[in-house]
Amino acid sequence: MRKLICQLFLWLLPAVALATPPVEVLALFKDRAVLRAAGAEHLLRVGETSADGITLLAADAQGARVRFQGEEHRLTLSRHVSGSFRAPERQRVAISPDALGQYRVRGSVNGTFVNFLVDTGASVVAMSRLHAQQLGLDFTGAQQGSVVTAQGTVMSYFVNLDEVVVGGITARNVQAAVIDGNYPVEILLGMSFLRQVGLEEQGGVLTLVQR
Repeated sequence: MRKLICQLFLWLLPAVALATPPVEVLALFKDRAVLRAAGAEHLLRVGETSADGITLLAADAQGARVRFQGEEHRLTLSRHVSGSFRAPERQRVAISPDALGQYRVRGSVNGTFVNFLVDTGASVVAMSRLHAQQLGLDFTGAQQGSVVTAQGTVMSYFVNLDEVVVGGITARNVQAAVIDGNYPVEILLGMSFLRQVGLEEQGGVLTLVQR
Protein backbone atom coordinates (compact mmCIF):
# COMPACT_ATOMS: atom_id res chain seq x y z
CA MET A 1 0.00 0.00 0.00
CA ARG A 2 2.82 2.41 0.91
CA LYS A 3 4.52 1.64 -2.40
CA LEU A 4 1.29 2.40 -4.30
CA ILE A 5 0.89 5.77 -2.51
CA CYS A 6 4.49 6.66 -3.27
CA GLN A 7 4.05 5.81 -6.95
CA LEU A 8 0.84 7.87 -7.08
CA PHE A 9 2.64 10.85 -5.49
CA LEU A 10 5.46 10.65 -8.03
CA TRP A 11 2.95 10.42 -10.87
CA LEU A 12 1.20 13.60 -9.69
CA LEU A 13 4.39 15.67 -9.39
CA PRO A 14 4.65 16.58 -13.11
CA ALA A 15 1.02 17.73 -13.14
CA VAL A 16 1.69 20.10 -10.24
CA ALA A 17 4.91 21.40 -11.76
CA LEU A 18 3.22 22.01 -15.10
CA ALA A 19 0.16 23.82 -13.73
CA THR A 20 -1.17 26.21 -16.35
CA PRO A 21 -0.31 29.86 -15.55
CA PRO A 22 -3.32 32.20 -15.51
CA VAL A 23 -4.12 34.56 -18.37
CA GLU A 24 -5.65 37.86 -17.26
CA VAL A 25 -7.13 40.73 -19.25
CA LEU A 26 -5.79 44.12 -18.09
CA ALA A 27 -7.21 46.41 -20.80
CA LEU A 28 -9.53 46.11 -23.78
CA PHE A 29 -9.60 48.04 -27.05
CA LYS A 30 -11.06 47.52 -30.51
CA ASP A 31 -9.13 44.54 -31.99
CA ARG A 32 -6.44 44.83 -29.26
CA ALA A 33 -6.00 43.74 -25.66
CA VAL A 34 -3.43 43.92 -22.89
CA LEU A 35 -3.00 40.43 -21.41
CA ARG A 36 -0.90 39.24 -18.49
CA ALA A 37 0.47 35.73 -18.03
CA ALA A 38 3.18 34.48 -15.66
CA GLY A 39 3.85 38.06 -14.56
CA ALA A 40 4.51 39.35 -18.10
CA GLU A 41 2.22 41.81 -19.90
CA HIS A 42 1.55 41.72 -23.64
CA LEU A 43 -0.24 44.16 -25.93
CA LEU A 44 -1.63 41.95 -28.69
CA ARG A 45 -3.55 42.72 -31.85
CA VAL A 46 -6.07 40.24 -33.21
CA GLY A 47 -4.16 37.37 -34.84
CA GLU A 48 -0.94 37.90 -32.86
CA THR A 49 0.54 35.30 -30.50
CA SER A 50 2.66 36.12 -27.45
CA ALA A 51 5.83 34.30 -26.43
CA ASP A 52 3.69 32.51 -23.81
CA GLY A 53 1.55 30.97 -26.55
CA ILE A 54 -1.51 33.21 -26.09
CA THR A 55 -3.29 34.04 -29.36
CA LEU A 56 -5.75 36.92 -29.45
CA LEU A 57 -8.70 35.88 -31.61
CA ALA A 58 -11.03 38.84 -31.04
CA ALA A 59 -11.30 41.89 -28.79
CA ASP A 60 -13.68 44.77 -28.18
CA ALA A 61 -14.88 46.85 -25.22
CA GLN A 62 -16.89 43.92 -23.84
CA GLY A 63 -14.18 41.26 -23.75
CA ALA A 64 -11.49 39.25 -25.49
CA ARG A 65 -11.45 35.80 -27.02
CA VAL A 66 -8.11 33.99 -26.75
CA ARG A 67 -6.65 30.61 -27.62
CA PHE A 68 -4.37 29.20 -24.93
CA GLN A 69 -2.88 25.70 -24.87
CA GLY A 70 -5.27 24.46 -27.54
CA GLU A 71 -8.45 25.82 -25.93
CA GLU A 72 -10.48 28.96 -26.61
CA HIS A 73 -11.62 31.21 -23.76
CA ARG A 74 -13.85 34.27 -23.60
CA LEU A 75 -12.46 36.76 -21.06
CA THR A 76 -13.57 40.07 -19.60
CA LEU A 77 -11.54 42.54 -17.56
CA SER A 78 -9.87 40.97 -14.52
CA ARG A 79 -11.03 37.44 -15.38
CA HIS A 80 -8.38 34.80 -15.94
CA VAL A 81 -8.08 31.21 -17.09
CA SER A 82 -6.04 28.49 -15.41
CA GLY A 83 -8.29 25.53 -15.98
CA SER A 84 -11.19 27.40 -14.39
CA PHE A 85 -12.57 30.91 -13.99
CA ARG A 86 -12.72 33.01 -10.82
CA ALA A 87 -14.82 36.06 -10.02
CA PRO A 88 -13.24 39.40 -10.95
CA GLU A 89 -11.66 41.57 -8.28
CA ARG A 90 -11.63 45.35 -8.26
CA GLN A 91 -8.63 46.58 -10.19
CA ARG A 92 -6.02 48.53 -8.20
CA VAL A 93 -3.06 50.50 -9.56
CA ALA A 94 -0.41 51.62 -7.06
CA ILE A 95 1.75 54.60 -8.12
CA SER A 96 4.91 55.46 -6.20
CA PRO A 97 6.42 58.96 -6.32
CA ASP A 98 9.53 59.55 -8.42
CA ALA A 99 12.68 61.36 -7.29
CA LEU A 100 10.83 64.70 -7.66
CA GLY A 101 7.88 63.50 -5.59
CA GLN A 102 5.63 63.36 -8.66
CA TYR A 103 3.36 60.52 -9.68
CA ARG A 104 3.80 59.24 -13.23
CA VAL A 105 2.02 56.28 -14.76
CA ARG A 106 1.62 54.62 -18.16
CA GLY A 107 -1.83 54.44 -19.66
CA SER A 108 -3.80 55.01 -22.85
CA VAL A 109 -6.21 57.49 -24.43
CA ASN A 110 -8.67 56.10 -26.97
CA GLY A 111 -6.41 53.06 -27.43
CA THR A 112 -3.12 54.95 -27.85
CA PHE A 113 -0.48 54.50 -25.14
CA VAL A 114 0.70 57.66 -23.36
CA ASN A 115 2.52 58.79 -20.23
CA PHE A 116 0.46 60.55 -17.55
CA LEU A 117 1.44 62.87 -14.72
CA VAL A 118 -1.15 62.56 -11.94
CA ASP A 119 -2.38 66.04 -10.97
CA THR A 120 -5.17 66.23 -8.40
CA GLY A 121 -5.08 70.03 -8.77
CA ALA A 122 -6.18 69.85 -12.41
CA SER A 123 -9.96 69.83 -12.81
CA VAL A 124 -9.75 67.93 -16.11
CA VAL A 125 -7.29 65.83 -18.08
CA ALA A 126 -5.03 68.38 -19.77
CA MET A 127 -2.79 68.04 -22.79
CA SER A 128 -0.94 70.21 -25.30
CA ARG A 129 -2.00 70.76 -28.89
CA LEU A 130 0.84 68.42 -29.94
CA HIS A 131 -0.50 65.63 -27.71
CA ALA A 132 -3.97 66.03 -29.21
CA GLN A 133 -2.59 65.88 -32.75
CA GLN A 134 -0.59 62.75 -31.93
CA LEU A 135 -3.76 61.15 -30.53
CA GLY A 136 -5.74 62.08 -33.64
CA LEU A 137 -8.23 64.24 -31.72
CA ASP A 138 -10.34 66.65 -33.76
CA PHE A 139 -10.62 69.67 -31.49
CA THR A 140 -10.85 72.53 -33.99
CA GLY A 141 -14.62 72.79 -33.64
CA ALA A 142 -14.68 72.12 -29.90
CA GLN A 143 -15.89 74.52 -27.24
CA GLN A 144 -13.20 77.09 -26.41
CA GLY A 145 -12.30 78.56 -23.06
CA SER A 146 -9.39 79.69 -20.95
CA VAL A 147 -7.47 77.77 -18.31
CA VAL A 148 -4.95 78.91 -15.73
CA THR A 149 -1.56 77.18 -15.97
CA ALA A 150 1.92 77.75 -14.56
CA GLN A 151 2.51 79.91 -17.64
CA GLY A 152 -0.58 82.03 -17.00
CA THR A 153 -4.04 82.07 -18.57
CA VAL A 154 -4.11 80.38 -21.98
CA MET A 155 -6.70 79.43 -24.57
CA SER A 156 -7.87 75.82 -24.66
CA TYR A 157 -10.35 73.55 -26.41
CA PHE A 158 -12.61 71.26 -24.37
CA VAL A 159 -13.18 67.75 -25.73
CA ASN A 160 -14.50 64.43 -24.43
CA LEU A 161 -12.22 61.41 -24.55
CA ASP A 162 -14.03 58.16 -25.30
CA GLU A 163 -11.78 56.10 -23.05
CA VAL A 164 -8.91 56.63 -20.63
CA VAL A 165 -7.20 53.52 -19.24
CA VAL A 166 -4.62 53.17 -16.47
CA GLY A 167 -3.62 49.60 -15.72
CA GLY A 168 -6.89 47.67 -15.69
CA ILE A 169 -8.93 50.76 -14.71
CA THR A 170 -11.09 52.32 -17.41
CA ALA A 171 -13.00 55.60 -17.38
CA ARG A 172 -15.23 56.65 -20.27
CA ASN A 173 -16.42 59.98 -21.60
CA VAL A 174 -13.64 61.86 -19.83
CA GLN A 175 -13.49 65.64 -20.30
CA ALA A 176 -10.13 67.02 -21.40
CA ALA A 177 -8.61 70.40 -22.19
CA VAL A 178 -6.39 70.80 -25.25
CA ILE A 179 -4.11 73.74 -24.48
CA ASP A 180 -2.59 75.90 -27.18
CA GLY A 181 1.20 75.66 -27.21
CA ASN A 182 3.63 73.07 -25.88
CA TYR A 183 2.36 72.97 -22.30
CA PRO A 184 1.95 70.63 -20.51
CA VAL A 185 5.00 68.54 -21.41
CA GLU A 186 3.20 65.42 -20.13
CA ILE A 187 -0.53 64.75 -20.19
CA LEU A 188 -2.00 65.69 -16.82
CA LEU A 189 -4.28 63.04 -15.34
CA GLY A 190 -6.77 65.39 -13.72
CA MET A 191 -9.97 65.06 -11.74
CA SER A 192 -12.25 64.36 -14.73
CA PHE A 193 -10.59 60.91 -14.66
CA LEU A 194 -9.75 60.63 -10.97
CA ARG A 195 -13.29 61.38 -9.77
CA GLN A 196 -14.51 58.32 -11.70
CA VAL A 197 -12.21 56.04 -9.70
CA GLY A 198 -11.32 55.59 -6.06
CA LEU A 199 -8.16 57.38 -4.93
CA GLU A 200 -6.22 56.26 -1.84
CA GLU A 201 -2.94 57.50 -0.39
CA GLN A 202 -0.86 55.66 2.17
CA GLY A 203 2.82 55.97 2.93
CA GLY A 204 3.30 58.34 0.01
CA VAL A 205 1.87 55.82 -2.50
CA LEU A 206 -1.20 56.71 -4.54
CA THR A 207 -3.56 53.86 -5.36
CA LEU A 208 -6.28 54.05 -7.99
CA VAL A 209 -9.20 51.69 -7.42
CA GLN A 210 -11.82 50.73 -10.01
CA ARG A 211 -15.27 51.67 -8.69
